[in-house]
Amino acid sequence: MAKQYSRRDFLKTGLAGALATVPLLGAACTPGYEFDLLLIGGLLYDGSGQAGILSDLGVKDGRIAAFGNLRERKARRKIDVTGLAVAPGFIDFHSHSDEELLLGGEAQSKIRQGVTTEILGQDGDSLAPLNENMRAELHEDLSKRFGLAVDWVDFTGYFRRLEAGGMITNAASMVGQGTLRQLVVGLEDRPAAAEEIAQMQALLRTALKQGACGISSGLEYTPGSFASTEEIIALCQAAAGKTIYSTHMRNEDDTLLEAVAEAIRIAQEAGIALNISHLKASGHNNWHKQPEMLARLAAARQAGLRVTCDRYPYTAYATGLASLFPLWSRAGGNEAFLHRLQDVQVRTQLRPLVQYEADKIGGWQSVMISSLPNHPRRKEYEGMNLAELAQAGADPFDLLVQFLFIEKGGGGMVGFAMREEDTAALLADPYCMPASDGSALAEQGVLRSGNPHPRSFGTFPRVLGKYVREQGLMTLGEAVRKMTALPAQTLGWSDRGMLKLGSWADVVVFDPKTVADRATWSEPHQYPVGIPFVIVNGQLVIDQEKFTGTLAGRVLRAPA
Repeated sequence: MAKQYSRRDFLKTGLAGALATVPLLGAACTPGYEFDLLLIGGLLYDGSGQAGILSDLGVKDGRIAAFGNLRERKARRKIDVTGLAVAPGFIDFHSHSDEELLLGGEAQSKIRQGVTTEILGQDGDSLAPLNENMRAELHEDLSKRFGLAVDWVDFTGYFRRLEAGGMITNAASMVGQGTLRQLVVGLEDRPAAAEEIAQMQALLRTALKQGACGISSGLEYTPGSFASTEEIIALCQAAAGKTIYSTHMRNEDDTLLEAVAEAIRIAQEAGIALNISHLKASGHNNWHKQPEMLARLAAARQAGLRVTCDRYPYTAYATGLASLFPLWSRAGGNEAFLHRLQDVQVRTQLRPLVQYEADKIGGWQSVMISSLPNHPRRKEYEGMNLAELAQAGADPFDLLVQFLFIEKGGGGMVGFAMREEDTAALLADPYCMPASDGSALAEQGVLRSGNPHPRSFGTFPRVLGKYVREQGLMTLGEAVRKMTALPAQTLGWSDRGMLKLGSWADVVVFDPKTVADRATWSEPHQYPVGIPFVIVNGQLVIDQEKFTGTLAGRVLRAPA
């Protein structure tokens, strides 16, 4: 891992250095003001993992300009944050806000958690690059749901579109291995030819030159799952030594350890850093595998591989209803999948396989419907589990198939598959980044829909409230490090993720005594409490827990 700053380092580069720079900054300021913003009296957690230090913080021109006793200095705005914690803005390393951030100020559920940067393009699925068929399909979907036009085909165009509409948070994006495969190979389950691998490598290089920050895979989803280990190694070699490979592994339950071994092999042979997305041992029969899973990652680290992971602070995952079905049945896309489901013999073959997937996580009562956007009784059904919905005499499997036909292969679910002690152990791991695996949604408006996983509203305050304050799982300083400096270091960023002179002023102010998530399984659309101020690139976006209307976010492009 990159060096962690000590209290001595912080004092050297922070308080003393900042005070020395104030006269220089004053010369360039608006007459009468030395700073744009001063936070007075806060306990500063710089991201190093150390305990907080009592200090004021000054912001000028979007960057951190000074520390120390600044109470008497002049600023456009002074905010007394006595008794509150001041930390770098949280970085959500695994986010699915790729579409929602196009809606600007509508997408508020992350910024209200103190998240100032989201990492998009996860699970092998990114909004670029696209061929014309992919662009047209995405355009149809986004225009129907949000009234948005899709006028891009590469990351240059996507990033330009994000910034043109105004961004509520910063964002970076990985390029999806599944997206590359769909563009070049299509949706079929077949090996990629040598020339197709070369084409995907070229597309990956172009995406990285355009600013993508890594490559992701979603090997339990189609079409990325149809790639062999050797194909993924060859693809990642095009980015060797330059970026990171972040993977939703081939399996997170029955063949979990084999999937971990594959992920490590890919990274080692490709010469690339590894991050394992939403790391877990899923299903009652697999919980005992977590210690061995962590031991294998530690051994890879000992062997010199850069390895991190991310995880949300909940015991349930969220995915599509179709994920309960085997990969072979989903080959070729939703139309082919639904065609197979129409065949009585195929459904008979699938029934015990899907039943097994449900049984692994505790039965149909552990499968909660999160989204049925096309169903006439969606508001009644969303938030209920399949066991409850089947009480009127319906068979849960038949009901599931019915939903898939209505949703044209779509629809969402939440699966209660993990146990609390394992979740806590993962969150406590020094190389694990708390991350939402969710989207930026809203309490009201176009982004309030369905019955989503509460992680989209509560991930970061839940870590601070439940796992730091209530359970003492980790110190507050360590929790801040894992949500700020660790993801920044993982991506090689030197000017974000820590409170230090010259860094961009992405800052969150929260009350350690009261910060808490409010989103629940039955009522997820609730913003947290105890986070009164959030600053993005030096501008107040959340002021006294209210959205100011300021869209200060930027696309954080990786260096070419």
